[in-house]
Amino acid sequence: MGVRIDERGIRITGSLKGALDEPLDLRLDGHRVWSFRPRRDGFKVGRGLLVPWPEALTGVLDGRAEIDVVRHDGGASFFSGAFLFGESDDPVVLTDDLGNRLSIDKVGQLQRSFEAEPGPARSELAQEARRIVDDLREHCDLDAFLCHGGLLGAARDGHLVGHDVDLAFYSSFRHPFDVIRETRHAERTLSRLGWQVVRMSGASFKVWVALPSGKRGSIDVLAAFHVGTTFHLAGSLSGDLDRRHLLPLREIELEGTCFPAPANVRKVLEFTYGPGWSVPDPAFRFDHPPGHVRKMAQWFRGSRARLPYWQDLHRRQQARQEPSEFAEWVDARTEPHSRILELGAGDGRDTIWLSEQGHVATGTDFCGAARTTANQAARDAGVPVTFTALNLESLHSLLTIAARTAAAHEVTHVYGRRLIDVLAPSGRDGLWRFCAIVGRRGGRTFLEYRKENEPETLYAEIERYGGRVVDKVVRRGLAPVGKEDPVIIRLVLTWEKP
Repeated sequence: MGVRIDERGIRITGSLKGALDEPLDLRLDGHRVWSFRPRRDGFKVGRGLLVPWPEALTGVLDGRAEIDVVRHDGGASFFSGAFLFGESDDPVVLTDDLGNRLSIDKVGQLQRSFEAEPGPARSELAQEARRIVDDLREHCDLDAFLCHGGLLGAARDGHLVGHDVDLAFYSSFRHPFDVIRETRHAERTLSRLGWQVVRMSGASFKVWVALPSGKRGSIDVLAAFHVGTTFHLAGSLSGDLDRRHLLPLREIELEGTCFPAPANVRKVLEFTYGPGWSVPDPAFRFDHPPGHVRKMAQWFRGSRARLPYWQDLHRRQQARQEPSEFAEWVDARTEPHSRILELGAGDGRDTIWLSEQGHVATGTDFCGAARTTANQAARDAGVPVTFTALNLESLHSLLTIAARTAAAHEVTHVYGRRLIDVLAPSGRDGLWRFCAIVGRRGGRTFLEYRKENEPETLYAEIERYGGRVVDKVVRRGLAPVGKEDPVIIRLVLTWEKP
């Protein structure tokens, strides 16, 4: 009875003295890395529960660590001891490139936490956030105010909570396209003023700031607006919140700095976090209705499902140089100097190799870290290849690039290795839509994936978009990985012309 640790996660037997529904902390070498609720976040295995490691941790838990599992409120300890993850005997280190300790945030990503930050660093970040508020007002005519964790901390005790400072501006526009235009204008204006701005979506951006203490912090700026009677806050918050709870703005203090705040702070925090917002809950996570998530994603960015996983993977993984066997197979089946566009190019090795064979090759990936690695590999190889962003779950992204490719009036083949293995149904829908547009000039689509990952509806999906399978290979020996030799499927598709 109790808690034990293994490579899959945290295994729990018994009632934990009534703590199965309470937030528990996982501490590595004394630092809180993750908070969870056993019954909510785990699933039954035999007579107990298994709470699996969060996806953001699975790629970085490699080495030894002193682990504690304790009640968040400072009560009983349920586990304390050393554990070795993977094969490395080095200590597990969870820090960013500046040495800041990291922990899992409310959306499942590893972020720097303010828990261990000294008071001056928190105060400096708040002051930088206030400067951004002033610049948005003076240069963009936007009245920004605290939201999310910044507003929550200010309302509770005047101190930062969570992993960053969030600001929102209330847009007078009622159409998502106008909100995007307004957000892009603010983004460009702050960039011209010298801020380091990174776009997160069509309705949000992040500002990175260097603090006098030597630390680095981030401030998120989010659009807030109404469409009809429904209020939306960039991310995926949608619901009933009357405008009178937002405006006129009032003032509130955070880390000793005065900020604008919504007219009714309590109502806004209830809308954001629910009625229990005033009680700290480190295991809190948003549970947005899927319909709201899809709607906001299509309006502003497309889905970014699993992006943190791919970002972390490509930052840690060394780029490979040798091509896959599939690249050689496709090269043998295409005309010399063909135009080939790779989807999900990853580290770029196949796109680069196809370019070296004389093809006009282009690589795409929705993961920024992958594109950075691939573009550097292309420069090192001396090939004229550029890797660009394409998100198959974003209609704007896929239609823009598909139309641009089709408008070239030249046949382009589409290449996708292991895409079917990882794409969600909505991603496959984007894949077929993209291939159908590009392929109607006569280009073929080449796909490789593991048979075990083939969806039951795959061929019906292809047919629905006007595709036809003209070649199919199914056998082992095509893509062995170490001692594993899975059954691989290779498809060649053509598409009906309009």
